Amino acid sequence: MSLTWQALRDRAELQDCMTRYAHGVDQRSWPLYDSAFHLDGQVEVPGYMDGALGFVAFREMLAATFDPLRLSGQHLLGNLHAEVDGDSARTVTEFLATTLEQAAGGASREVTPGLYIDEFRREGGEWRIVRHVIVRKAANGTVLPFVSPIAEAVRTTLATAWLPGATLHPGHS
Repeated sequence: MSLTWQALRDRAELQDCMTRYAHGVDQRSWPLYDSAFHLDGQVEVPGYMDGALGFVAFREMLAATFDPLRLSGQHLLGNLHAEVDGDSARTVTEFLATTLEQAAGGASREVTPGLYIDEFRREGGEWRIVRHVIVRKAANGTVLPFVSPIAEAVRTTLATAWLPGATLHPGHS
């Protein structure tokens, strides 16, 4: 299969959208997370929650449920398979997510491998997620010793603008 320049560009832009999603969730940069979705975007997590939530409701659930104890998160996005049909696309992306939260005696670390199954729509020349399905393949949590000053230093990295303009996706407020 030979790839055209447009196909390569579409793949790069789809991958960039997935990176905005993952980095937004990990760093709690909610404007960056929001920039990955269309206004009608939905999130589903089979086996974890019933039905779909709008992406804003999902963000609010993440913030309310996990943020009080959250220290950090890190996604590693792996192989991405993309099928593009005009201004619609579907992707399957392998991921490994690690989350660190405060726990009695240290910090709880959860490592979750899985797949992101996404449907995208391109509008105004930009790809955004319409449907985001999180398929968790496993989840394993352990409590690790974690010294409090280090925990606070890690927590301060959340929502940090590491690059100029990094908290917002260009063209979005």
